[in-house]
Amino acid sequence: MSHSRTLFLLAGTVLLAGTLLGGCVGGQPLLHDVEISPAVISPNADGVDDVARITYKISRPSQLYIYFIDAQGQEYFFREGNRRSPGEYEALFGGAIEGQVLPDGRYAWVVEALDANSGETERVEGQLTVSGGDSSGPELEDFTVFPQLFTPNQDGINDRIAISFRLLEGAEVEVYLRDEQGKRRPVGLPKTRWNESEFDLEGNPSKVELEPGLWEYDYDGGIDLGASPPPDGEYTVVAVATDRAGNQVVEEAALTIEDGGLPLAEIQTVEFYPTVVPLGGTLHVTVTVENVGAVAIRTKGPASGTTYTSRENFNTMGFYEEPGIFRVGVDFEGNSDGRPYTYRWQLGSDEDLDARMIDGQRQLYLLPGQRVTVIGHITIIDEPPKINPYFWAGLVHEQVRIVNDRQNPTEISIGF
Repeated sequence: MSHSRTLFLLAGTVLLAGTLLGGCVGGQPLLHDVEISPAVISPNADGVDDVARITYKISRPSQLYIYFIDAQGQEYFFREGNRRSPGEYEALFGGAIEGQVLPDGRYAWVVEALDANSGETERVEGQLTVSGGDSSGPELEDFTVFPQLFTPNQDGINDRIAISFRLLEGAEVEVYLRDEQGKRRPVGLPKTRWNESEFDLEGNPSKVELEPGLWEYDYDGGIDLGASPPPDGEYTVVAVATDRAGNQVVEEAALTIEDGGLPLAEIQTVEFYPTVVPLGGTLHVTVTVENVGAVAIRTKGPASGTTYTSRENFNTMGFYEEPGIFRVGVDFEGNSDGRPYTYRWQLGSDEDLDARMIDGQRQLYLLPGQRVTVIGHITIIDEPPKINPYFWAGLVHEQVRIVNDRQNPTEISIGF
């Protein structure tokens, strides 16, 4: 019991003595009609006497304490300084204190109210026996978080973390991130072997009943839904498993978040020229792109200035689609290639971009606020499906979305 609360208790004892001699303030004691029933509980989740019902009445605004004292004098607080307005209250005690069912034995229970204005304290005591309780916690093994450096910015590198563990018995599980200030951020629901509708829960969606087995959470920081991820910093990933008796087991792992944020870029200008191209001639396009977001965006070749023939595409050039990269693309009427924006180019030249070594590979990034010019060439060597097809530009965030679609459609006359 804290020193300050002990002083209140000593002062309250004097006031209580005066109350007993002179009558209750306002005609009612501060704390009255206290009862805990049944007197013997067996918190083992078998449905028989698992829970004790605690009822009491408060006559004035107070701070409430409910605790249990074992044979050695150890106190176990169920309620500690909770504010209560005048009224009738009920609480259910399932035998667990801070995620651990009390060991079998006989306990003194204490319900105590402290009038914060006068310092008056009243308490009622009784006996509670715990018998046949289940005090062993659920088993949660092989808890892992990978990678432990998380960069949620949709660049295709370390954009997600996998949180996995094995449950040896069924339990309610909650997984969340805790920052250095103690704020919690729910991770959500695990991947499931069943239909997602089984996890269509009300309330806090981060808590779910899980069966024994191997479970994995796929966490993206909310960025796939267009939400800003948690701020950069140091975090702890926490998994809490609670069995039906109320026992808990907690596993933790460190996590660092860096370079997080929603990537935002825009096409500023597009120009196609010439508008009349003979068969065998070359169509040119100039596109300016600006990073208008707060995080760098990743890009890759072919470099600005590369020339395609009308029979080629970014795959035949050896620059395959890659999750998370941004590229300028050109598409046209009658495209039968099977993919949009057949012709794609890197955002700017290598010299324009920020080069980073990540996992042993060189990656190129367009920094926030930076604007670059992309120049592309397409040599028309095949007769087009239409004599005068429209060509247009777009900004492609590969395997995420088309950021700017059908920019400046321009009719190009192909002479043959």
